Amino acid sequence: MGRYFKQIVKSARANGTAGPTEDHTDDFLGCLNIPVREVPVAGVDRWFKLEPRSSASRVEGDCHLVLKLITTQRDTAMSQRGRSGFLSHLLLLSHLLRFEHPAEEPNSSSWRGELSTPAATILCLHGAQSNLSPLQLAVLHWQVSSRHHQTCTLDYSYLLGLLDDMQAHWEEAPSLPQEQEEGLVDSFSAFSEFGLQLLRQPRDYFPATNSTAVYRLELLLKCLGKLQFFQPSFEICPFETELNMDVAAALKRGNREWYDRILNARSPREQPGPQRLPGLVVLADAIYDDLQSCYSVYASLFHSILNVDVFTLTFRQLERLMAEEAWVLTEELSPKMTLEVASGLFELYLTLADLQHFWDSIPGRDSRSLALAGIHTPFLPAVKFWLQVLRDQAKWRLQGAVDVDTLEPVDPSSRHSSSAATAGLCLSHIQELWVRLAWPDPAQAQGLGTQLGQDMCEATLFYTELLRKKVDTQPGAAGEAVSEALCVVLNNVELVRKAAGQALKGLAWPEGAPGLEGVLPRPLLSCTQALDDDLQREAHTVTAHLTSKMVGDIRKYVQHISLSPDSIQNDEAVAPLMKYQDEKLALLNSSLVKGNLSRVLEALWELLLQAILQALGANRDVSADFYSRFHFTLEALVTFFHAEGQGLSLESLRDGSYKRLKEELRLHKCSTRECIEQFYLDKLKQRTLEQNRFGRLSVRCHYEAAEQRLAVEVLHAADLLPLDANGLSDPFVIVELGPPHLFPLVRSQRTQVKTRTLHPVYDELFYFSVPAEACRRRGACVLLTVMDHDWLSTNDFAGEAALGLGGVSGVARPQVGGGARAGQPVTLHLCRPRAQVRSALRMLEGRTSKEAQEFVKKLKELEKCMEADP
Repeated sequence: MGRYFKQIVKSARANGTAGPTEDHTDDFLGCLNIPVREVPVAGVDRWFKLEPRSSASRVEGDCHLVLKLITTQRDTAMSQRGRSGFLSHLLLLSHLLRFEHPAEEPNSSSWRGELSTPAATILCLHGAQSNLSPLQLAVLHWQVSSRHHQTCTLDYSYLLGLLDDMQAHWEEAPSLPQEQEEGLVDSFSAFSEFGLQLLRQPRDYFPATNSTAVYRLELLLKCLGKLQFFQPSFEICPFETELNMDVAAALKRGNREWYDRILNARSPREQPGPQRLPGLVVLADAIYDDLQSCYSVYASLFHSILNVDVFTLTFRQLERLMAEEAWVLTEELSPKMTLEVASGLFELYLTLADLQHFWDSIPGRDSRSLALAGIHTPFLPAVKFWLQVLRDQAKWRLQGAVDVDTLEPVDPSSRHSSSAATAGLCLSHIQELWVRLAWPDPAQAQGLGTQLGQDMCEATLFYTELLRKKVDTQPGAAGEAVSEALCVVLNNVELVRKAAGQALKGLAWPEGAPGLEGVLPRPLLSCTQALDDDLQREAHTVTAHLTSKMVGDIRKYVQHISLSPDSIQNDEAVAPLMKYQDEKLALLNSSLVKGNLSRVLEALWELLLQAILQALGANRDVSADFYSRFHFTLEALVTFFHAEGQGLSLESLRDGSYKRLKEELRLHKCSTRECIEQFYLDKLKQRTLEQNRFGRLSVRCHYEAAEQRLAVEVLHAADLLPLDANGLSDPFVIVELGPPHLFPLVRSQRTQVKTRTLHPVYDELFYFSVPAEACRRRGACVLLTVMDHDWLSTNDFAGEAALGLGGVSGVARPQVGGGARAGQPVTLHLCRPRAQVRSALRMLEGRTSKEAQEFVKKLKELEKCMEADP
């Protein structure tokens, strides 16, 4: 062949004419030497690399050739025996396939029909000699391979490729002799029957956990789906019914066989109920896992390829079968409720509830058609029994966790101990259990949820009590101001408080309660709020215990400030206290979570304020520098605890005891008369703060400029306190002006006593000769004190009210028309002295001046008449 091609090239160069050799000298470009025996029967179409003529030749390039070796000799032994070429080729291919792919060969399912070179040559020669069309060859390969597949599994992608090849040739020339068409129909029927046999046991042949097996299932379904393409082309239909109906019937039959096999193995019906129960739980779990696999793996394959809703089919069938067994068993076991039976029934119900959740995945569903609808009713006694067991088990688990707890952080990143993690996990598991329970009856669900919530609250408080006992039994380090164990306990309480709140929120109304989804029932809401209050109190108790170890040191450093001589600077006097606070708070910051750190900071802040107040109370008549130093200390502590926004807020720091301390520091700088004026100013401020608890008093007041006198008319009172045994009072009103140093010559006056009434009417007018200028002074007011007259004992205090004189008609602006009476009645709410009023009084108690002592003495006499606030 090489010489032949060379001559062709020479002829082409000479353009078909002869001439002198020297005029047509050819350059050697390369040659090809192809032995005829190496030419495949099926032919070859590829590029060949040019070869050199000798070792000295330099050759480059390739040559593209299409070679075919065709023989059409028909005189064979098979043809002489009268067999057609089609049948002979079928028998030949069958023998070759069995020889090339024996059944005992390992990994036979991955074989893709690759034949050896001699076998392929024989088949190709025989096909050419038999004059078989490409369609006939494709049909023959399918018939033989599909039949061989039933005894020795082939790769489904190979079978699918054969169907695709046959489909391509079928579209070009869809005609076969009747005998060959009948053979093809038989092969389709046999293959579909074999495939349906496999689909009856998909859990065995195509397990969902094996990705290779699932892929083989996908190819099998595609092969079955491909068969439907040929159905309209046959005069004799290969399928008696639609393929998807046959597949559905096979799946149903396989589901029932699988169910009966597990039921008979795990929970035979001839066994008594208590013995059957564990096996039925295993069966329910197996059904749940099977439906999960069906939904996540099989459903999409069957629907996309064969349009078969395998999940709905499987769910309806297995759900009905499982419901029948559950109804019968619960009726048998209800009178035999024991701990073991209740545990088994509870576990069975949880699985059945999980099964019902699959129903949400089915379009057009109707829960009334579920066989499991209403199955919760016979399980109710077992669920109630098991919830009691759950409470006891939770307590037992918490007890064990606290017993082994060393009250040390679990790891450097967390600040709680191991028992808190166990408690949080326990509460979370209970809440997850409630979600799984998904009790469908709203009324029963409310009762179960409330009981479960109360049990969770009880278990949580039980845990905090165990913690308290645990930390009380641990010896503290000598001189340790900040206990690490107490910090861990405080963190544990906070963690469990949040975990319990989150878990209790999960016990909301179930779905199905119209308008109430996600809402906590009122009893459970009350229980949740009570638990949070209890845990907050527990946290404050632990905080108080933690900070109590620092009280002595704080008082020592505050005393150091109070005893420091005036000669040293304020920052130098405060430095030891600030250093101590910095050291302890650094330790607390590393040991406490943020919420607990704020709680401890608030407690320490209150301790510091109280210590400074005590220091102020213990030092009387000291220099102004003393109070200035504590004022400096107070502001330095505010800056320290605020920490540029990282600590407590300025609003919380400057509230409560801070205001009282600030006021006392201010009052300590005031003169005696300024303190007395502040006393009356505080009385005027409290008038608008009190509620109507002690009654009301109506008065009318005006100033007569012509007479230079103040007129005070006491009209009536209402809703006074009953201070006598008969439920009434004998009230009268004392009218006086204050402060005393503004009205030194004015004496108090009083109304008549109105016996046995809580709504006295007086209509009495009193005059006080005072200049208008005095009435305009700071703190000037008329003080009205209501007393209950007692004949045999000291009069009782019923309430007081103050009216500022600065706004009285005629004081700020002279009356038009001289001394005519003017002004509307004013209703004053009676009250008792508040804390800020008494703080000014305490300032005066420490003064040694005669004016201060006389003022205090007068007020002390009034206080003796007062009873404790109701």
